[in-house]
Amino acid sequence: MRKLLSLVAVLALGTSLAACGSDDSKAGSGGDFGKIGIKATEEFGKKPTVTHKDGDPDKTLQTEVLKEGDGPEVKKGELLTANYLGQIWRDGKVFDNSYDRGAPSSFPIGIGGVIAGWDEALVGKKIGSRVLMSIPSDKGYKETGNEQAGIKGDDTLIFVVDLVGVAGNDTKLDADPVAAPATPFKVTGELNAAPTLVVPKGTKAPAKPGKPVVIATGKGKPIEKGSQLIGRYVVYDYAGKKQASTWDPQPASQTGPAQPGLPTDKLQVGPGPNGQAGALDGLAGMPVGSRVLVELPAGKDEKGKVTSPPAIAILDILNAFPAPKQQ
Repeated sequence: MRKLLSLVAVLALGTSLAACGSDDSKAGSGGDFGKIGIKATEEFGKKPTVTHKDGDPDKTLQTEVLKEGDGPEVKKGELLTANYLGQIWRDGKVFDNSYDRGAPSSFPIGIGGVIAGWDEALVGKKIGSRVLMSIPSDKGYKETGNEQAGIKGDDTLIFVVDLVGVAGNDTKLDADPVAAPATPFKVTGELNAAPTLVVPKGTKAPAKPGKPVVIATGKGKPIEKGSQLIGRYVVYDYAGKKQASTWDPQPASQTGPAQPGLPTDKLQVGPGPNGQAGALDGLAGMPVGSRVLVELPAGKDEKGKVTSPPAIAILDILNAFPAPKQQ
């Protein structure tokens, strides 16, 4: 899990994991409990029940692939999307899981954005795999533990992780470019790289979100209402100046180290949990894999005060999943 990872939503374009990752060359003899002394019920995609052998856990990182997928291998520095369940060896407490939220979580892998055990164990595994891990404290939350989750400084953690998707900034969209997009803006760039935008002089911002304009038509499934998207974006203002990009690296913060540019899972297609509309609701029905342009009006608070300037976003839609349930 992520070091109880949280990414900040940008632009109201639209929550994540507290997670964690190697080879099991020293895997113990678990008998009925498998190679590493742990047993998980249920199949890929379903919430497991986890039990383990009696006695103390192994003091080294242990992994077992319960079901090997046939998708691409997870690469260091990509955004991994997964379902997971985390449990404490000491008392069997399940301290977090994504299955109850009804949606997977996404996080950068192999670059320190999650606990070391996850980084070490999941890079190189194939999408579609279910991976079982026993993670000692030195590759987990270390001597500080995680008081909020009930994790002590010497606790070994058990994780079951279902790998459901992966994306990077160089992931090429499976899409066909539109010959003449219905927009005055000029969008250029390869489908595996950051797009660029030219804004005609005198272009006025809309009062409401504009209808999305397809720049390249994807070949994936249609986006459903109430979806959480995995995507990339570049944002420009109406003077034609770039304001934000998921391709740009992120500086270190109080909660984590500096990170390279990565896709994000903070893109939501409404309606929201209370029926509220969002800036990307017009993407519903468009196929995954598309590159689209969306005009965003100025953001305002309840009193009508402007909280963010109008902008133009070019989005690459890499994947779509159900939005997490509100808990």
